[in-house]
Parts: sequence; C-alpha cells; structure tokens
Amino acid sequence: MDDENPYWTELLKLRDPAWTDPADDQQRALTAAVLHLAYDLGGEIWSRAGELDAMGAPTRETVVTRSPDRALATLRALRAVREAADAAAEDTARKAGQLGAGYPQLGKAWDISRQAARLRWPGAVSAINPAANREPVHFEMYGGEARVSYHPEFGGWWWIATAANRKTAEAPEGDDGHAETSEEAAAAAGAFLAANAVPAAEPAPTGEM
Repeated sequence: MDDENPYWTELLKLRDPAWTDPADDQQRALTAAVLHLAYDLGGEIWSRAGELDAMGAPTRETVVTRSPDRALATLRALRAVREAADAAAEDTARKAGQLGAGYPQLGKAWDISRQAARLRWPGAVSAINPAANREPVHFEMYGGEARVSYHPEFGGWWWIATAANRKTAEAPEGDDGHAETSEEAAAAAGAFLAANAVPAAEPAPTGEM
C-alpha cells in the first residue's frame, strides 16, 4: 500500500460520525431477517421436530402454527441470536480498537457511555491502536507548565500541571477525570495554571514629595 497516496491517507483517518443511523425501513427489514433466521433455528431445536415426519401435511401445519412450544422454540432461538450478536459485537469492537477507534467512538456506536464501553469491552483499545500511542502534549502558560497525555485504558486524555506558585494538580484518576479530547484536557490544565499564576508585584510605595 502506498502511504503517500492521498486516498489511503484519507481512508485511514477516523471519521466521526462513522455511520448514519439505519432508516425505519432498514430496521424493519433487519428485524424481519433476524426473525426469519430465528424461526428456522427454532424449527431445528423444537422438541416436537422429530414427531412431525409421521404427521400428514394438514396436521403438521396445525401443530406448527398453533403449538405454543413452537413459538417458545423460536424465542429460545432469538436468545441464541442475541448471544451471537454480543459475541460478534465484541470481536468487532476489538477490531475497531486495533484500527484506531477509542472508547468514546465505541460507546457512540453501541449507544452507551465511554465508561460503559470500557467495562463492556475491556482492553479493546489495544497497544497497537494508533490512538494509544499519541504523543503527550507539553505546554507552558501563566508562568507554569502542564502535560497532557492519552490513556487508552480509559479512552480519554489526562493532565498534570505545576503552576507558577509551585502548586501542582492533576486530573482525577478514573473515567470522570479523563477528557474526550486533548483540547478539553489542556483547557482544564490551563484553568488551573491561570488560577494559580503568581500575582503581579505591587509597585513599591513612593516617598512623599
């Protein structure tokens, strides 16, 4: 692959948002397809399935359409569909995490918070994720200095700062202390530096004339 090709450069950038929500007709079609899949599986796991071969066609049709346990077999199959979807979602989340997505993006895709995504798929944002290896940002402001770094395990940016008056502070550990962007973390660090800047020296009093 030619890394200098603008097409590939653009393709490998993480686009946000990465999708459009399914339209109503698309959602209905998906639901119908899933139900059809579960109905077929339900027929295979139904406890009466072996009995149908000895029945005539009209009787088979009556049993299939009116037996409550046929519907229950389909419902059990739908649970298997859900379990399969969860397993597939975990595999897909880990693939996305390897390719550059962070927990904020994984959470948006699953309609959960960044924190919930981290708990649902721990370790999905792996060390080979380009986002996990972002360079820390160091800056000086108001006579102090701050460092902003990315923590892939939390899917967010964290800061630590030393102000001009020598006070130090950092973002709280855990999900609540991590910002979604480096700009947000830098703004929090900058606010601390501004609040702890050394006051301007008052002019020395002048003697009376």
